[in-house]
Amino acid sequence: MLTRALPLFLLIAAPGITAAQDYRTLGSRDAPVEMVVYSDFECPYCRNFALAALPAIIAEFVHTGRLRIRYAYFPLAAIHTNSVAASKAAHCAGVVGRFWSYHDYLFVRQPEWSRETVPNTLWVDFAENLGIDADEFAACLTSSEAHDAVEEDLREALGSGATGTPTVVLDGESVTGISSYETLRQEILDAIERAEGGTREPR
Repeated sequence: MLTRALPLFLLIAAPGITAAQDYRTLGSRDAPVEMVVYSDFECPYCRNFALAALPAIIAEFVHTGRLRIRYAYFPLAAIHTNSVAASKAAHCAGVVGRFWSYHDYLFVRQPEWSRETVPNTLWVDFAENLGIDADEFAACLTSSEAHDAVEEDLREALGSGATGTPTVVLDGESVTGISSYETLRQEILDAIERAEGGTREPR
């Protein structure tokens, strides 16, 4: 699913791309369409999406002001034992303004930490590599705030009807049957056309 071959790189917001009030949101508040991605940092399909499809989506749609992306934590703890901890770590990076860098770092290094017994010191090491204060980050990891942030997103994901990861929702409509990047790209184009007053009907 969504395995278009693109170089792996850490996402860097281009000029004009601002983080909205929600640190997990990337793109202009004025973008006509919002795409929510319910994702699990330990999911290999989510890794493909984050490192292959997402950079192309950002370049074509976010940087041009037509799409806003919001990441939502959907850790499938029953099958991914480190997914909740990874989500908490991403939250703690987010509260100091480094969510998207940490998001990419987790996915790039997923083969190293997934399905292993991971101590909190590893998440702190990742944060330090991105220039985040280690003590502040470590305190956040064990806070109720981090737990609550992940739980809130988990409830949202389940309430939306999401059953797997990644689940993509465009302006409130779940996108199903995505077999390739090009399929998703067309869904985004259709959503933008509808939002901008086009006549094309949802499929």
